[in-house]
Amino acid sequence: MRDQQKPSASVLLNLHPGRMLDRAQVAGIVHLVASSIPDLSPKQVSIIDQTGALLSANGESAATGLDPGQLNYIRQVESGHIARILAILEPIYGRDNVRAQVSADVDFTQSEQTAEQFKPNQGTEPAAVRSMQTLEAKDANGAATQGVPGAMSNQPPVAATAPANAAAQNPQAAGQPGAQGGAPGRKEATTNFEVDKTVRVTRAGSGIVKRLTAAVVVNHKKVTAADGKVTYVALQAPEIENVNALVREAIGFTKDRGDSINVVNAPFSRDDAAKEPDLPLWKQPDIIDMAKEGARYLGLLLLALIVIFAVIRPAIKSLAPKPPPPAPRVSETVENDLALPAPDAAAGADTPALPNPNEAILKMARENPAAVAHVVRGWVAKEG
Repeated sequence: MRDQQKPSASVLLNLHPGRMLDRAQVAGIVHLVASSIPDLSPKQVSIIDQTGALLSANGESAATGLDPGQLNYIRQVESGHIARILAILEPIYGRDNVRAQVSADVDFTQSEQTAEQFKPNQGTEPAAVRSMQTLEAKDANGAATQGVPGAMSNQPPVAATAPANAAAQNPQAAGQPGAQGGAPGRKEATTNFEVDKTVRVTRAGSGIVKRLTAAVVVNHKKVTAADGKVTYVALQAPEIENVNALVREAIGFTKDRGDSINVVNAPFSRDDAAKEPDLPLWKQPDIIDMAKEGARYLGLLLLALIVIFAVIRPAIKSLAPKPPPPAPRVSETVENDLALPAPDAAAGADTPALPNPNEAILKMARENPAAVAHVVRGWVAKEG
């Protein structure tokens, strides 16, 4: 058990040119692989593409302590503020005349606080009674038993020293049994009050921007003279202050959290020769790869068409039954009958006698006059 190692998996993906996977698709592949192997954690699955780029970045970064999702969120916050700065300054100073960088300090810590507070029932507010109990006990003989047990308690009572009008001075005690002998019983009352309790749970939000720092560089202003000569002049102090104010409003500057902005006006380098020209569309590597991929599929399609028309189709035709020959037309039959050869007088006497063609023509004219008329029209047309 001590020497047992946890399973791990490595996956290499060969993506089509110009294609990429989003985080949801990569997470789906990771969990699919992790579910296929027992005791395999998704954090132990590594996925890269054919270029060597890591697609599944599980765990935390050793340098910053943040996972890829948090790093991506920080980049989104920074790029969003940069886009706001450029969107508000480029219409004034022109495109490619403003450079901006924003650094965001984002707090991803999550804290939870629970507090219980008990307040005494004091002050002018009435207290909430939880329970009340009253206990009252009386002597059954009507007189209270008092004194110390022993011989001294058996002595005869002394003479009364109370005034004659004691009942008038204490009317409440006159009518109570055992008033002269002491209290006849006891009375107890217990009251329980509710104690105030406040429970407060506070959770701090994750992904809070703690501090923003922005650096903005604006190119010198372009000035065109009357003769058409172009010069670049530095911005004046009021113009720089206007840029500073616009940047503050664009990023939501807050002084209390320690945000800082630095706006600098400096001339940009105009070294156009050092700038590499953009590759034309047909020379870009992605377009070339896509064209090769399309040519391969097109070649497969042409090969399939050649096989179909050169091999499969002739084989099907050879297996199909041949159609019967067409029947001769009525006009051809009539022409053949009318074109019977005349009897040859020079032939020998052994030649059999042929039927009279006039009778055959008359018979055919009676049976099929339309065909005979068609043949005659054809002769007339030929002679004309």
